[in-house]
Amino acid sequence: MMRRVLALVLALCLLLPGLALAEAEGETQQARRAVYLTFDDGPKQDTPELLALLDELDVPATFFLVGMSVKAFPENAKLILEAGHAIGCHGMNHAASMFKESTDSTQRELTRFTNTMRELVDPDFSTDLFRFPGGSTGYGWRTKAFVRDEGYAWFDWNVMTGDAQYTFNKDADMLDYTIGQVREQEVVVLLMHESKSRTRRILPELVAYFRENGYEFRKLSTSAEDREILSRCKFNMMMPDAQEMQQVSQK
Repeated sequence: MMRRVLALVLALCLLLPGLALAEAEGETQQARRAVYLTFDDGPKQDTPELLALLDELDVPATFFLVGMSVKAFPENAKLILEAGHAIGCHGMNHAASMFKESTDSTQRELTRFTNTMRELVDPDFSTDLFRFPGGSTGYGWRTKAFVRDEGYAWFDWNVMTGDAQYTFNKDADMLDYTIGQVREQEVVVLLMHESKSRTRRILPELVAYFRENGYEFRKLSTSAEDREILSRCKFNMMMPDAQEMQQVSQK
């Protein structure tokens, strides 16, 4: 009997550290949440105010810029780049028709955007990030695949503030609307728009919410690390070398 008890104690001593390690690793993996703050349609006249706020909050963001807006506010586009945020293409005129017309017109839009950035912002500018005007759901597979084949990763979103779609009576209503979509999602790609003062007003509380719930703040990229993180996100996207679109119903 004593031998059996000793054998059982020995087995538990060997087993418990492994279980504790596995539990700790599981907690670490589960705790790795990420949020990608994204802003569309800039740069705008009040972009510096948004950049100052992001700097104060110490969070990175991804800006999907429009070529004609870059022409209107090239200095503000430079400020985004100098601040270290990621920049992606959102077309020259935010015109969906230019991407739906043909692959030739799509290629022209992509090229014109890059050339505009190089001429007015940084001669060495390049990006492999893209967001379709209005989101990808209104475009055909041929167009989506062509953007991929041109070397771009394109992204939609799975949470939005509704700052360009809805009218909220109070800032708190927009904050509640946004947080209500998160629903403990591990990875969040949050759609916002530049020049929306109400978005800037709720941003500190949004950032505080994500921090309190263990989210890390990241910029969109095609790195191996972000590919892994984004593979756990429920939204429409496609990486340059992906054969199939990661597709889940868009908010």
